[in-house]
Amino acid sequence: MRRVQPTGNYMSLPEARKHSQWPRRPNPNLACIVTLVALVGSGCASAGGAAAHRESCALRAADSTFAAGSPVYRDCAVDKKAEPINPSSRIDFRAPQVGNYCYSADVEFVVDQAGIPEPNTVRIVHANEQVFGQAVLDAVSSWRYRPAIKDGRPVRQIVEERRAVQTAVVVVRAGSGPPAGPPPRTAAPRC
Repeated sequence: MRRVQPTGNYMSLPEARKHSQWPRRPNPNLACIVTLVALVGSGCASAGGAAAHRESCALRAADSTFAAGSPVYRDCAVDKKAEPINPSSRIDFRAPQVGNYCYSADVEFVVDQAGIPEPNTVRIVHANEQVFGQAVLDAVSSWRYRPAIKDGRPVRQIVEERRAVQTAVVVVRAGSGPPAGPPPRTAAPRC
């Protein structure tokens, strides 16, 4: 086995510590400053992340019909989303079948700066029964919202809503009326 000879000037560890410019123990003040800078930096980075997310929230190709009048935004691009004022408004729907069924519809539309859905923008995204989807479309005109806010001003926002109803056959004794309300522990329909 061949032995390699070191070249250059070498010092022992005690000598190196004696001539070193760095202290053997870390300066506690330096550690505090570094920690403080790290916390401030992470706060700035997380704040920038929210703004970057909002800026990256682009309209979809299908949204071009909504933008015909004035600027329109998705909920991820506004500071405060449009919020329903009357979320439980009635949907005039008569089930085409008798029995236990679940009907659902997803609709999309623009809520204007006054909080009113624009009727010419309402469209069905998905419905498991066309009759129910049409009933939801007809009901949208009666819905009201608090308008979306961006940079302190009300703006038009694209809103996506899902409505569902569940029908059930209820058996009652002859001569008695239907129950006054839903059965106890009735959950919202999951269609």
